[in-house]
Amino acid sequence: MVSSLADNPDPDAEAKKVDLRTPDAHGTVLGSSKQPFDNPQCHDYFTVPSRKSHCMTICLVPPPSQTKAWEQLTEVRKECRDPGFFRWPPHSNILYPFLEPLFDKDCDESKDVQRANFRNEMALHLGKVARQCEPFEVTIDSFGTFGGKNRGVLWAYPKSRHAEVEEGSQPLITLHSLLEKQFPMCKDQRKCGAFHPHITVSHYANNNDALAAKKEVESMWQPISFHVPEIYLLERIGDDGQFKVAATIKLGSDSKVELHNPPMAFPAMPEVEEQWVYDERMEMKNRRKKGNKWRRRGGKSKEKNDASPSKETGKNE
Repeated sequence: MVSSLADNPDPDAEAKKVDLRTPDAHGTVLGSSKQPFDNPQCHDYFTVPSRKSHCMTICLVPPPSQTKAWEQLTEVRKECRDPGFFRWPPHSNILYPFLEPLFDKDCDESKDVQRANFRNEMALHLGKVARQCEPFEVTIDSFGTFGGKNRGVLWAYPKSRHAEVEEGSQPLITLHSLLEKQFPMCKDQRKCGAFHPHITVSHYANNNDALAAKKEVESMWQPISFHVPEIYLLERIGDDGQFKVAATIKLGSDSKVELHNPPMAFPAMPEVEEQWVYDERMEMKNRRKKGNKWRRRGGKSKEKNDASPSKETGKNE
C-alpha cells in the first residue's frame, strides 16, 4: 500500500502525488514541483532527452502489505545466498535498464529543475500506461534456471492473471508491451526474444549448481499468490546502493503516480548489507570479470535455459 511507503522519518521528505487526469492550463501537474513542461501535451511516446541507466528500473514488487509473499521470497533468497539480497527487493523487472535525464548545460534551469521536469513528464507517460491495465493477481508456483559453465541463475516465475479471468493473456506481459510502446528505447528485457517475466532467486557459479538449488527449493516451496495494485520505479545510488522506491505507479482507470523525493526503502528491506551478502556479491563480481576476459579472448559461452526467461542484462540483477 502507498500509505506504508510514505512512512518516512524525515518530515521534509514529502511524497509528491501526480494526478495524471488533471494537469492545469500551464502544463503543471497538480502536486508536482510546479515547474511547467516545455510542452504540456503528452506525446505518443516519451521523447525527453535521456539515457538508459542500470540504476533505474520499472518493476513488479509485492506490495509491502503482502507480508506472506515478502516473507517467503525473502527466506528462499536468504537460503540460496542471493548476492543481490541487500540491493534488490524481490522483483520482476519490466523495463530495465530504465531512463535518467540528460542535462542541458546551456539551459537557464538548474539540474534540480530539469530533473523535476523530467520526472513529471515521465510520470505522465507511466500513468498513461497504468490507466490501461487494471490491478491483477500473481502466483508463484514454479521455478527455472538459465546459464552455462560459467554462470547460473535460479528464478521464480510470476504467473499473472486478472482475478475474474482464469485463462487468457497475462496482464504482466501486456503491461510490459504497453510500457515498451511508451518508452521504445527500453527493449532490453526482450532483446533475446519474447518478454518472459522472472524473479531472480539467486546467482551461482554455473547452471548445474542452479539446477541443484532449483530441485531443493521445489521440494519445500509452498505456492503463494498476491495482489498487484501498483508497480514501481526504483532507483539506486552507485553500484553498492539499494534500489528504493522513486515512484509508486497505481494501476487502473483512476491511475496516479506518486513521486517520492528522496526515494524510500521498502519496509522489509535490510538497512545494512550483511557480511555474507557482501562476500557473495564480490564472488559473483569476480566470476563475471573472469568470464568477460574469457569472452574477449574469443571464447564462446552456450547458455542453457530451463523454461527460458529473457536473459538478464548482466548488471547484477
